[in-house]
Amino acid sequence: MMRQTNENLASDAATKAMMRWLVATALDNSFLTYGEAKARLEREVGFERIARAGRTGWTAGAMIDKLIQIDPDVPLLNVLLVEQATELPSDGAGSFLADRYQEPRLRHEDAKNVYPDLWRRTFDKAAGEVYAASENYWQSLYKSAYGESLSAEQVRQERIKRKSGSEDDGMDFSGRGEGVNHKALRLWVTANPGHINQKYAEASTETEVVLDSGDRVDAVYRVKDQIVAIEVKSRDSNLIDLRRGVYQCIKYRAVLDAMDIRQGNFVSAILVTETKLPGEIKALLRTHRIVHFQAPMDRS
Repeated sequence: MMRQTNENLASDAATKAMMRWLVATALDNSFLTYGEAKARLEREVGFERIARAGRTGWTAGAMIDKLIQIDPDVPLLNVLLVEQATELPSDGAGSFLADRYQEPRLRHEDAKNVYPDLWRRTFDKAAGEVYAASENYWQSLYKSAYGESLSAEQVRQERIKRKSGSEDDGMDFSGRGEGVNHKALRLWVTANPGHINQKYAEASTETEVVLDSGDRVDAVYRVKDQIVAIEVKSRDSNLIDLRRGVYQCIKYRAVLDAMDIRQGNFVSAILVTETKLPGEIKALLRTHRIVHFQAPMDRS
């Protein structure tokens, strides 16, 4: 087991793993939270329990320092490591942003809160540059930094891994069929709209509804003035499954709205789970105006 010393967190073992994860994240136009990075450093690199998720920022900082030595203009890959509640990097990224964009205010100890608009604007610019970089560029940089190749297959596997949850929900990421708990929750939600909200008690319901986009929705409720897309995540779901559930709700809502000939707010979406939600998922739901319902485990 590796101790969580600054030296170990800045070691090649840690930073090259962080680079692989962040490259996969960048190519998917997404982000990695400190909590996810902490779990992966413990699980995949062999660290003992890391006391605070924010400590993983030390690894990201050491990684980008190494890359800047090779290419001073390297896109700031480290900014994609973010806090779960804000989806922004912590103050540790401020010095890199200040240097890159010649904005000394970003060095302020609490720049993210003192200059929130500047922080957001600069972060968005930096993230955009990261997203625009090619896979070939990152592979070449990895080779220069660590003396070993980052193959296209390794990148592909990292991108698959970051999307792979623990629940069998029939999604293509797992290659498995629908799990027993997911199916049971899906059928219960379809049969009991009034339990989700009394105003849906008389709704017509349907399960596994295929949209014009080809997406398959777990359940759809229809009442006179509203269509509701339901995505379910059972007790088997991990953080990745739950996050994907939020994004599925956003997508289904948008597609159903586009399919509906009416103009107005007639379409909504609900995420139904069997477990309590972590802070990151609650924040995502609030940001995107998605309703959550926690179904009882015992529905007999």
